[in-house]
Amino acid sequence: MKTRLLLIAGFIAFMGINAKAQKITEGDKKLSFLAGETKFNIEYDYTDMMVGKKTEKEYLDEKIKKGNEKQPGKGDRWAEQWKNNRSSMYEPMFEELINKQLFKGKTNATAAKNVKDSKYTIRVKVLVTEPGFNSVVMKVNPFCKFEISWIETATGKVMAKGETTAQGVNMGGSDWDFDPSNSIKECYAKAGKTVGASMAKAMKAKK
Repeated sequence: MKTRLLLIAGFIAFMGINAKAQKITEGDKKLSFLAGETKFNIEYDYTDMMVGKKTEKEYLDEKIKKGNEKQPGKGDRWAEQWKNNRSSMYEPMFEELINKQLFKGKTNATAAKNVKDSKYTIRVKVLVTEPGFNSVVMKVNPFCKFEISWIETATGKVMAKGETTAQGVNMGGSDWDFDPSNSIKECYAKAGKTVGASMAKAMKAKK
């Protein structure tokens, strides 16, 4: 009975995170302020990010300890790679997909990090990263939950804010054989596509 309940809970969790549509919860829900803009700054915020149901520190401490017990330094190297993947894999993928949607929507706009003279900054705050796992009774696919804010760069005023959740694919494997980085990268790609599509739709509507 316990096994069955866990399977049902896992299925419910899977169904719940399948909805990837962006939901604007604050500010101008139509994003009408984006009209006419041609460049956007992007910044990423990992403050207080949860990894599954643990804080990132708890997750990293646990993985580092386990890795170093298997082989001295293995856990430390893994943790360094965990951090580096953000700038080398995840963020570029988000930016590639958001720009594809802006181009597809014929907005004549681009978005990237460190754009100093943009009127608006897109803040991508990562609320949850679920690396995913396989067990005897349940499989959880990787997913990421993002809070997206459009901020007036000069004043810091939040023009609009919303959330989107994107799911990757669990490739299987054991605890240390399973590398979730490609699945997490897929989450960033899907989020970038969703955000870019929302922006392109809003900018097109005002033409």
